[in-house]
Amino acid sequence: MKLPHKNTSEGFFFRFKGVYLFLVGIILLRIFTYFMLWEEVAITQLFKAVVRIILTSALIIYFLIDRVIDKRPSPKLQYKWPIVLYISYLLLGIASFLWSTSISQSLLQWIMDFESFVFAVFFMLVLAKKDNYSDIDIFKLNKVLAPAITLIALWFLIGKFTDPDRFYRLTHGGEVARLGGFIINPNELGMLLVVGIACLLPLILNKEKYSISVILSIALMLYLLVLTGSRSSFFAMLLAVMLYALKNPAPIFKIGITLAVIVSIPLVGYNLFVKQGNIDEVMSATGRLPFWNDLLTYNFPREPFFGYGYMRIDYSDKFESLNAYAGAMTHNTFLQVLLGLGLVGLVLVLSQLAAFFYSLIKCQDNYKKQVTALIMIPLLINSFTEFGIFGETNYGILFYLFILFDCSLEPKGESSRIHEQIKTHDKQQGLPNRFIPSTRVIRSAVQ
Repeated sequence: MKLPHKNTSEGFFFRFKGVYLFLVGIILLRIFTYFMLWEEVAITQLFKAVVRIILTSALIIYFLIDRVIDKRPSPKLQYKWPIVLYISYLLLGIASFLWSTSISQSLLQWIMDFESFVFAVFFMLVLAKKDNYSDIDIFKLNKVLAPAITLIALWFLIGKFTDPDRFYRLTHGGEVARLGGFIINPNELGMLLVVGIACLLPLILNKEKYSISVILSIALMLYLLVLTGSRSSFFAMLLAVMLYALKNPAPIFKIGITLAVIVSIPLVGYNLFVKQGNIDEVMSATGRLPFWNDLLTYNFPREPFFGYGYMRIDYSDKFESLNAYAGAMTHNTFLQVLLGLGLVGLVLVLSQLAAFFYSLIKCQDNYKKQVTALIMIPLLINSFTEFGIFGETNYGILFYLFILFDCSLEPKGESSRIHEQIKTHDKQQGLPNRFIPSTRVIRSAVQ
């Protein structure tokens, strides 16, 4: 993808190319802060805290400077309820400090989630503003996420050969090696790779020509996905690819993708679903079903309405299950909310999800709608088996906030077109700069 060098403002970091590389670099470093890079926990936690603060501060500073240099307005919220309800969820988390069974843990998780929210706000404001006022399509969410995730995939590929002890994790009594190792949970790595595939799928065809670099990047991520041994991520990948194939107008492409998926199921699926464990393990969701059953049977009735506190599932640090393993988190984002914030919290997050899906359905930008749906598939499936979009801090939460704002902000062209028309008219008439109301106000006045 060739990037233009034309200035929108003075200085490299305010040109299209500079801004694009800046955002890709920000995302790349941000994802690295979710990895366990050192064995010393204190060093890793310090690295995560310092780098996240630096990245968020850099975005805020850039946003403020850009507002001074480029006086064109930032995009406004078109659908406010998804954001309002998410903020309400965070406020309920603050209230839960009053009854949390561990204020320190709840506070730490809440601070990290709030920082992720602030990061997502300014990242999407910068991205959406540049997208609104540029005549090129590089400032799309998937076009920023894709190169960052591809570079991380290359890092894992290199690490697989150069440091297998660090990049692989032995499970099932040492019989199965899963990519991710000491650095990240293999299921979480699988989700990241499927998000990368979801971002790359709409880029396969570029001006009616197949992009070889995109196809190779997808092949790399598929290869690494198999090495993670993540069943849920493999299933998410199949759904994402099938959804993209069904939406593609070319019949040959649909047939080719469908045949590839059908062939991959017996070849790859057998290794993931059977050889990695017996049928009982698969049917019990790797022991999660009895764990969930015990949580709902014994712990939920104790604190049914407001839960044990933000990201807490028991009075102690771990729930000692009678029929399964002991765990500090539920491996299901909805159960995590139910145990942590009770029925009140569960109703709130389900309402927030409903508002998000409404904004997705109403979104007028078909490209944005397609990308959002593709990214949401691995995030939602991961939410049923791992940390999830309302679970303990992970980059799945960050990706969800990205697509949440992407669907809630005004579509490209609407705000820029109206504001530019008003400014052009004022300039032609020799009028001074005047206050320009929001797009929603302008539309209602016209109607």
